[in-house]
Amino acid sequence: MPCLLAILVLLVGSLAAHPDAAQAATLRTKVFDFNACDQYGRDPECDATAAQRADVIASGVLFAGSNVVTLQEVCRYTFDRLLQRLGSAWHGTFFQTVAIGDDRCAPGARSWGIALLARAPAPTGVTATLLPNPLGETERRYLLCGDVVIGATFRVCSSHFSVKAVANGEQATAVGSVLSTHAGGGGAALLGVDTNIDVRSCPAAAALRPLYEGGFAGTSSSTCQTGTGVMVEADQWRTGGDGTYNAPTCGTSKCDYVFFVARRWGTDYRGVSTALWVSDHAVLRGDGTLTW
Repeated sequence: MPCLLAILVLLVGSLAAHPDAAQAATLRTKVFDFNACDQYGRDPECDATAAQRADVIASGVLFAGSNVVTLQEVCRYTFDRLLQRLGSAWHGTFFQTVAIGDDRCAPGARSWGIALLARAPAPTGVTATLLPNPLGETERRYLLCGDVVIGATFRVCSSHFSVKAVANGEQATAVGSVLSTHAGGGGAALLGVDTNIDVRSCPAAAALRPLYEGGFAGTSSSTCQTGTGVMVEADQWRTGGDGTYNAPTCGTSKCDYVFFVARRWGTDYRGVSTALWVSDHAVLRGDGTLTW
């Protein structure tokens, strides 16, 4: 009995001396971000039916082992079919940014917008924050967010900025403010977004300063901006420095991104972009290790 008591005392003392090691947990967060371009019959580069698009996305998500999906320019019809194809372990939320007047989604289907999904219970605390939209575009611009639990609770967000520079700069500022506030309270958050801003262009990249922490933009060997936000771009492999921006995601531009809150994810983030025939955008995969 004295020996057993001594062992217990040593074990408790060890845990007390190293509480972080005893309590720390990690999650490899694997994000699949995609501007789905649900434009059947309207855009030759996106001329797949919504059903075809959902099936292709589901195959890509499952093949990559992703556990989070963020989508832009997606039909509600596509979102619903995608959930069915992914299986009962997946849940998500869709937000309509515009009511459409044609059959690009499916006959009679008129809802089109942004969405997020996770291999987790249904998101909670879902919010859709209206972003500055001074041009009065048909598609209203929102930040859609929801809390998911995969080991730990973290906030997943999706957004689609304006194509107009006079609008997307204000939208980046608004989104950066929301995410900084969340991170300031200790929260973890990730963002999949089509900013319509090419980070390889130094003048254009200035609009994204409210999102990034530290240096960013330019080329793989030099930076031209310093961020004021709390996020790191997790969709490109880092070898030290700010990363590689040479993979286009929309035409010749790099305008789609996966962001993580810097203080909550490790520096081992990485990713890849892959073309899919169902959209004029490339799929962007970013992953990193969340610690809590």
